[in-house]
Amino acid sequence: MALKVQIKRLVQDRSLDSRFAAKLVKRLKKEADAVSQDGNATKPGQKELKKAFDAVDAVLRDHDAALLVTANAALCETDKTTSSKKSQQRPTEG
Repeated sequence: MALKVQIKRLVQDRSLDSRFAAKLVKRLKKEADAVSQDGNATKPGQKELKKAFDAVDAVLRDHDAALLVTANAALCETDKTTSSKKSQQRPTEG
């Protein structure tokens, strides 16, 4: 779980980009799979790693979802501002 905590903290502090963190976790999963296929991992160890990777994936998904919500809200606000400026600038016909 230390992995989850560290990656979560780094992503939240913006010290680590969430896309890079996702790639890092994917690479770590591949390495863990290679180790377990060689028979160098115990069943409880494999379960613990899977649990940690799943937790990190959830944290990254939540973080990315929050970024999308924030970006969408900013776009909506920009659209509102732009449309109200356009309606105020319409020339009167006459």
